[in-house]
Amino acid sequence: MQENNSPPRVGRDALIKHEREVLSRADSLLSTCVRPVLVNGDTVVVRWIFQFEWKDGSMTRMEELAYQRWEGERITEEQFFYDPEQRIPRRRG
Repeated sequence: MQENNSPPRVGRDALIKHEREVLSRADSLLSTCVRPVLVNGDTVVVRWIFQFEWKDGSMTRMEELAYQRWEGERITEEQFFYDPEQRIPRRRG
């Protein structure tokens, strides 16, 4: 799994650890899959919108494209493309 052009995170344990670390800082997360999902054989592109409400009272809204390669029922490679500026938390309303 790779974010933009950062070095990839490899291995299921590393991916789960990272996701747990991110979610431990959040009060809530809302995710929306924006249709259509594009599929060409084993290649899939999904557009996502995420809204994180952080424990410190800030929020982050991110829109990204996930470029995936599947083998059977599993994603074997995934790269996310997004504007890194979106990762900067903003004060809630």
